[in-house]
Amino acid sequence: MQFVKLIDKVSQWTGALAAWLVIPLMVVVMIDVFMRHVLNTPTDWGYDVLWMLFSAQFLLGGAFTLLRGGHIRIDIVYGTLSDRAKRIYDIINALIVILPPAVLLTWAGIVFAADAWASGEKLSTTNWFFPAGPSKSLIPIGFFLLSLQCVAEILRNINELKKGRRQ
Repeated sequence: MQFVKLIDKVSQWTGALAAWLVIPLMVVVMIDVFMRHVLNTPTDWGYDVLWMLFSAQFLLGGAFTLLRGGHIRIDIVYGTLSDRAKRIYDIINALIVILPPAVLLTWAGIVFAADAWASGEKLSTTNWFFPAGPSKSLIPIGFFLLSLQCVAEILRNINELKKGRRQ
């Protein structure tokens, strides 16, 4: 269970980092709104920075959200299950619904990010032309963290099921 605790700590740390990203996100929004609507001179960089910060927040916060049980589930069905059935449901859900796509998106994200770094790809959403590598690197990092937390949840639930049998 030390491995599970380590993964939980990493998820808590990245979740805290994701939460703190809201501060620069708000600052950029305020600057961009002020420049656009008060000074009538929109920024060249505001839009790109906003979506990169939000993407980082979303991707880095996924594992933390799984740790806290914050992802979507059908509570009408889940709420009627016994504790043992909930653990079995969570294991099956993690093995079939969460882990396979997370692993595939980690792998695809590595290829996607590596191509961006190797080609020197630039973002063309605005005239800022920021390098695409840093933001695209967050894709495999975020999905890898989600995959790790998914494995931790599976191990935790299996361990709890075993404890339940011994009692």
